[in-house]
Amino acid sequence: MFKLFKDYFINPPFCDDCGPLPVIHWQNYFNSLLENILPDICLPNSFNYFIEKSFIDLFCLLRLVKIEENSNHSKISSRISLRTTVFMCEAEKRGIKFSALKGPVGYLNYFYMAINGKKYFFEGLPRAEWLSKKSIHRIDDKIFIKNELKKINAPIAEGESFNHLNWRTALKYGRQLGFPLMVKPRNGSISHHITADIKNENELETAIRKALRYSPFFIVEKYLDNINVYRATVVDEKHIACVKRVAAHIIADGKHSIEELIEIKNKDARRGLPRQKNTTLYKLVIDKTSELLLAEQEYDFDSVPKKGEIIYFQEKVILDLGADLFEVSSKMHFDNIELFKNIASLFSVKLAGIDFIAEDIGKSWKEQQCAVIELNSLPYIDMHHFPTYGEPVEISKHLCDMVLRYYS
Repeated sequence: MFKLFKDYFINPPFCDDCGPLPVIHWQNYFNSLLENILPDICLPNSFNYFIEKSFIDLFCLLRLVKIEENSNHSKISSRISLRTTVFMCEAEKRGIKFSALKGPVGYLNYFYMAINGKKYFFEGLPRAEWLSKKSIHRIDDKIFIKNELKKINAPIAEGESFNHLNWRTALKYGRQLGFPLMVKPRNGSISHHITADIKNENELETAIRKALRYSPFFIVEKYLDNINVYRATVVDEKHIACVKRVAAHIIADGKHSIEELIEIKNKDARRGLPRQKNTTLYKLVIDKTSELLLAEQEYDFDSVPKKGEIIYFQEKVILDLGADLFEVSSKMHFDNIELFKNIASLFSVKLAGIDFIAEDIGKSWKEQQCAVIELNSLPYIDMHHFPTYGEPVEISKHLCDMVLRYYS
């Protein structure tokens, strides 16, 4: 019992499985426990909004938080998320004014916006939560989404949810489902404690233990190999932008060494450092995973690969680790566009990020191996504004249209 307590609640805040930024394991564990253990009472989103705003008002009254009036994006852009900045930049052109909430250690992810004399509170980005059929936060629950998507016959990866009490049952289920497999926490994002391409039972048990360090609930599902990772952002159930995300890599030119190519790529002015707020792209992170991947390809940092060869440094497609974004909105097949619209309509969400894996976004989902992996209730819309390659799509304009439509 002591070991269980130690593993779950006294872990250090830094972790290789969480990427370059520190993550407090016990906090994620506790939040996941509350979300999945408490009775599933579907309270109106308007009530949830009222409760959340009441807490903020209380903190302001106690002077734990203060409202910085008439904040604009240029003043605070380096201290808030870029997804909020790109929205504020467009909204200010349309006469919307903002106030930012600031705590003892800096700006929070909460804001007020004034439209036609009325003041509205929002977290990160306005989402018109009261219009959603389900609690907006349930969208981040991967198994809930998987079960709901079955209702519209959307493509999903076959899998089931388990917990720390029945993890041995998960081993049996995995054997029956068949390898390769993937294990991931039921709640969470940014690929924290996810293990992909699990080939045997020993790897499966290791992956389960890794997931349980982050959350008491986890999912075992089929792993789809040789596919691309896409993020589609849907606004107001009809406007869609899509990027392909590719893990940190370099493309050899036949002249420079791997180390030199890393240095060249990291000199790109668009790439920031971990914790930096006003950037979408980040410098390549070279760690133990990078060294292992190089060794598997029989390379070291002094090697000069053949021109055109792609060298990967990470297995996870995480921007903080140096992943790239390819804008592919204009390449989406009509069936895939309709699929994303139908998913947004299923939950009546006015803003959602959809993680979709497929062989080719330009090919119908009905004709290829693919799956909707998860939904994100507060997506990073800035990735469409600042892709590594391709023409930007200013999805913030559609978000402003949505705001003026439902908030005015």
